[in-house]
This record gives sequence, structure tokens and C-alpha cells, in this order.
Amino acid sequence: MRVYSSRLLGRDGRLVLHGGGNTSVKTRMTDAAGEETDVLRVKGSGWDLAEIEPAGLPAVRMDALLRLRRLKALSDEDMINVQRGALLDSSAPNPSIETLLHAFLPHKFVDHTHADAILAVTDQPDAEARCRDLFGPRAAPVPYVMPGFALALECARVLEERPDVEGLILVKHGIFSFGETARESYERMIDLVTVAERRVARAPKAMPPVRPRRSAAQVEDLAPVLRGAVAERMDGDWRRLILEFRDSKSVREYVDGSDLGRYAAAGPATPDHVIRTKPKPLILPPNLAAIRGAVADYARDYQTYFRRNDRCKDKRPLDPMPRVVLAPGLGLFGLGKSAREARIAADLAETTARVTVDAERVGRYESISERDIFDVEYWSLEQAKLGKAAEKPLARHVVAVTGGGSGIGRATVAAFARAG
Repeated sequence: MRVYSSRLLGRDGRLVLHGGGNTSVKTRMTDAAGEETDVLRVKGSGWDLAEIEPAGLPAVRMDALLRLRRLKALSDEDMINVQRGALLDSSAPNPSIETLLHAFLPHKFVDHTHADAILAVTDQPDAEARCRDLFGPRAAPVPYVMPGFALALECARVLEERPDVEGLILVKHGIFSFGETARESYERMIDLVTVAERRVARAPKAMPPVRPRRSAAQVEDLAPVLRGAVAERMDGDWRRLILEFRDSKSVREYVDGSDLGRYAAAGPATPDHVIRTKPKPLILPPNLAAIRGAVADYARDYQTYFRRNDRCKDKRPLDPMPRVVLAPGLGLFGLGKSAREARIAADLAETTARVTVDAERVGRYESISERDIFDVEYWSLEQAKLGKAAEKPLARHVVAVTGGGSGIGRATVAAFARAG
């Protein structure tokens, strides 16, 4: 039942995307010594809720986790060491970053998602007041705290004050629901998200104000120029990015909004997205000839952002190229080092577009602070999700063109030639 309800959540893109969210169940298992022990089966790193199997829910000894509740502070390194040391199977994947939060909640089943509608009503300047008015006694708001030990303590504190709630609304982050059965926790999640969806539905039908724009360039003209502009020369070789284009209704409403410069720069819809999308997108100028300069400006701005927020001067900057590019009048591009990375960036950017459009209908879109965004982007536990696999020598350099001698092949070759 834990696997089944986890998959139900993971397969709904309005709730969970690309490894986001996590679930758990508290149960008993027999250890290697033949003794029964209380454990937390919680989503492991590298698993996606949409396709999770029992092996994706490693078992962690509850007594080791609950002892940490007495502490006032705990480093990330110590937290990970305790969690790995408490695994029943040492070869199991790392337990979720939010393992302690699941452990500190008393309920048997716990579900966590980054539901679009929840973000639309909590990505607001007055989010806590909105949550209290909207959910009443059913759910308690939790002010933004960076994931990890501190957030686990804060959620446990809020629940002790309001033990009868069905869920916790994490401001500018997501939602937790819980129950004594998988069905109860799942249905509470759906019910609370539905409350938020109905609030969004009661808002005005259009995001004011929207100015439909016409682009002088077509996607097939713009994409090769953009791909050439974001290429970086490293170790005597060029490193290029793959592009994925999106132009859904919500994307067009987002990129054609007259306040695009304000809300696009506000930050990610939920902190987890920043490792895939960077803190903000690049907004393209209407003139193709100006794209290379716009990319250079973006890179300089990112480097300044890094220096401004690297308070301990102990971090290594990531590459400064954008991962989301907005093209008013056309749509948006997700960028990545592979087709998969580009697709993930595009999916998350499209989600941000939906959330922002709804948030602007409800009130005024607001993300977490720049300092908090930086802390999540350069958090070692988040960066570990991206992996450290070595790139193959010809990665992003080879393309297969199909279609025989048709015009499709010639047009594609011409496009790559323009990209350099």
C-alpha cells in the first residue's frame, strides 16, 4: 500500500515532478540478529515516486532517528552519517534529505509533495495568513525553513501545538499529509490540494495584465543562435547545451505578461527546482543579433550573484549559463547537458509558469529570498542529486539526422551550421 499510494502521487505531474516529493511508512522489520525493530521506510535518493519499488524505500532504525530530537542543532554531515549508520541494509540508497521530518511526525504514513496549487497560494508575501484563512483547522502553516534538521524540528513543534491537523503547509515549499493508513494520508493530500485548487479557480480568469506579443523570429531561427551563444569553451573544446522548447497556453500567458521582468526574476516556485533551473531565467531580447550579448550579461550577473552570497568563500561556482530561457511571443526553452536534462529543465520551467500564472491571479507571486535560494542551490545534499558521472568525449557533439534525402535533413543540417 505504501508503494501503491506513492506511485499515485508520483504519476500526477501537478503534485510531483522528476524525483521531487517523498513518502514514508513506520513499521517493524527483523534485523540481521533476528530481532524485530521499529523502522522508517522512507524514499531513497535516486528513486522517483512514479516508479518506486520496495527497494526504493530503505529501512532506517527509528530509535537512532528519534534520539536526534533532543538536539538543538545538527550538521548536514552528521545527519547523513546517522541516517546511513541506522540503515538495516548498508547497501541501500541514502534516505531522503527529509527523513528526520518523517521520523519526527508520529503518524504511520506520511506523504510530501510540491503540489502546483499549494505553491500558487503560498508563493505570496502574506502566505501564512492566506493558509490560516484557507485551510482553517485542517492544516497548519509552517514558515519557510531550509530542509534538513531545522525544518524537521520546526514541523514537529507546529504539530505539537496543533495535533489534530490533517497536514502541514510548508510556505513556499510544499505540503505534508499524514494518517494511520496509506489511504487516509493519500486522501488527505488530495483533499487539501483540492481546497487550494478551488481557491485558484475562484480567482480572475486571466493574469492581469497580459499583452499578447508577436516575435519577429521563429523558433527554428532562434534556437541555433541561442545554442551557439550558450556554448562554453573548456579545455580547448566546446561544451554545448541541448534545448527543449515549450509553448503551452500557460507558458505563453507567462512569457507574454507585461510584468514578466518582475515575476520571472523572483525565484523558483519551490526551492528544489533551483538545482535544475538556476535562480532565474534569461529573458531574450527581440533582436537575434543581441542574444549573444544578453547571454554574456546573464553570465556576469550569475557570477556577481555567486560572489554576493558565498559568505564563507568556500564554494566553487557552477557554470554561469542559463538553464531556462524565455522568448516573449514564442515560449520557453529548457537547457541541459543532455536531452534528459533539457527536458527536466523545461518541465520545471513549465511548472513555474503554471504556478506563477495562478499565483498572480490569486495575489502577487513571491519566492524565497536570494540568500535562501543560494543556500539551496549550493547545498551539498542537493548537488549530490545531480550526480558526478564523467561526460563522454563526444557528448553534445554528435547528431543523427534521419529522413533520407528529404528537405527535413537539409533544414536540420543548415540549422546546426548556423549554430556553429
